Formats: sequence, structure tokens, C-alpha cells
Amino acid sequence: MIRYDYSGKVALVTGGSSGIGLATARAFARAGASVAIAARGEEAGHSACAAIEAEGGRAIFVQADVRDEASVANAVGAVTKHFGRLDFAANSAGAGGDMAPLEATNQEVWDSVMAINARGVWLAMRWEIPAMLASGGGAIVNMSSIYGVAGRAAHHAYVASKHAVLGMTRSVALEYASRGVRVNAICAGVTRTPAMAQAEAFAPEIVQQLVAQHPMARMATEDEIASAVLWLCSEGAGYVTGAPLSVDGGFLAA
Repeated sequence: MIRYDYSGKVALVTGGSSGIGLATARAFARAGASVAIAARGEEAGHSACAAIEAEGGRAIFVQADVRDEASVANAVGAVTKHFGRLDFAANSAGAGGDMAPLEATNQEVWDSVMAINARGVWLAMRWEIPAMLASGGGAIVNMSSIYGVAGRAAHHAYVASKHAVLGMTRSVALEYASRGVRVNAICAGVTRTPAMAQAEAFAPEIVQQLVAQHPMARMATEDEIASAVLWLCSEGAGYVTGAPLSVDGGFLAA
């Protein structure tokens, strides 16, 4: 992994207690940033912070349900109160939903996925950006997906929500482009996360088919996605905003 120096910076990671979010939080901490992990599960959140601290990093847990504005506002407020600033945010909290044909789609699942993946990103940015402006600027990375660009049959809520993430990313990036806050998104391909491990156990043939659609013929690691997040927050990406960065082993190119 490329080394960055984020000493003196503060990063907030929603969904930071597991998967790509946890890998991102650990990557920020290894680069010297103070990290706030926002998640619903208190036990998992504190465990994630302990893992970061065991590596010599600095981390706090802030309980947050990204579906709820008061919860998000309180979480961001807790971060700025504790660390005094906010420089970076990785909005990684997400839900996969189910796979079902349109006529069998479950409305409760649709509403839940949209609330977490779409409204959750919107609410997070709504409160993160004022904190960044007060800190002199910053960078936000929203976690979209290859299915924020492409479609996938029988996966309606997830695909719609990840398209929404890209739309919001572009819109908000334009709004704050001249005010010192950059906003980008990552379109991640299939990634080896705990959720993907569960999918492999439940439906290995579907996962194998999905991996085979990626020209590199393998899954991404969580650290590879985290590396892309750190680059988008770096000075090296200082002229990048409103962009969807594909980290997908060639999936979208194909």
C-alpha cells in the first residue's frame, strides 16, 4: 500500500466496523490520521477501535444510524467535539438487499436498502460538509459500486441506490467545488469482505459467475479499495472532484 502522511488530520468512516469500512479506517490510522468509526453496533465498533489502537493508531467509536438525521448529526458533532476538526469522510455504510424478480420484489427490503445506501449518504454529507468547511476544507469519498454504473437483473434496490450515490456525488461536488471540499465516489467491483464470504457459502455458483465477469478473474481485497479511498483524499487527487473511480478489475471496461 502506498504510504500517505495524514498526521494531524481527522477521518470519519461510516460503516467503519467491518468490511471495506474497517479496512479504510485502519488505512487512515496507519497514515497517521485520527479516526472516528461510525456504526450501529456498539460491540463491533469498539472492537474495531481496539484493533486500530493495537496497531498504534488513534480511534474513537461514535454510534450512528445513517438512516436517521439526528443520529448522524450527533455522530459528526461528537467527532468534532473530540478531535476539534473533520478533514476526511468515507461513507461506507451500506446494505445489499435481496435478489428477486420485479414481481416478487419486497417493498420493505427496497425501502431499507434505499434508506441506508442513498438517504444515508445524503445525510452523512449534509452534516460532514459543514464540519469540513469549519476546518478549512476536506474530501469525501462515497462508496458506490460497479452497479452504480451498470445494471444487474433482479437486484433493483441495490442498483438504484448505488446509481443515486453517483448522482448525489456529482451534484454535491459541483456545489462545493470552489469552497474547498472535494466529493468523489468509488465504483467497487466484487470484493472479498465478510458479506461476500457469506454469499459464497450460500450461493457459491453465483459468486463464481460474478468473479468470472471481472477480467482480472479475482476479487478485490478490502485494502485495495481502502487504498483508492486514501488516494482520493490525498493532495495527489487535488484536482479530482465529482468523479466515479472504478476499482473493479476491468469489469466496467468489459
